[in-house]
Amino acid sequence: MLFRLSLSGTLGCAVAVSALLSAPAARAAEPAPSVALAPASPGDALLGVWKPADMEAEVQISANNGQYVGGVVKAANPAMVNTMMLRGISYDAASGSWKGEIFALKRGMFVPMTIRMTPAGFEMVAGSGIMSKTLEWVRVQ
Repeated sequence: MLFRLSLSGTLGCAVAVSALLSAPAARAAEPAPSVALAPASPGDALLGVWKPADMEAEVQISANNGQYVGGVVKAANPAMVNTMMLRGISYDAASGSWKGEIFALKRGMFVPMTIRMTPAGFEMVAGSGIMSKTLEWVRVQ
């Protein structure tokens, strides 16, 4: 339905009102259907912001060239922000785990690690053999 309103000397208002009134009638807002979006691939379950139990820091894990990487986005020590903590992570569908490297602060180098999802978040085993350490991580976002 098109209505034209003409105000003397105000052609701009007439055009604007005409455009508004010619638009389809707006319906009352309907709630959007709630649909749980599945990750694009099972490996994408790792994407998001995570907090390791042994650090006052939050790490953003994102996809990068077919692998996953993680950088510090929030930390008690501001010098750690933007530090790459996780790199070269790939998902192994056969075992349902991720393998890559984590930066070991005390050693000052990257060490191998494996991640497995848990009901509370994920469990990471960093290092190997006698020098390994198990860390719990919880999702922040």
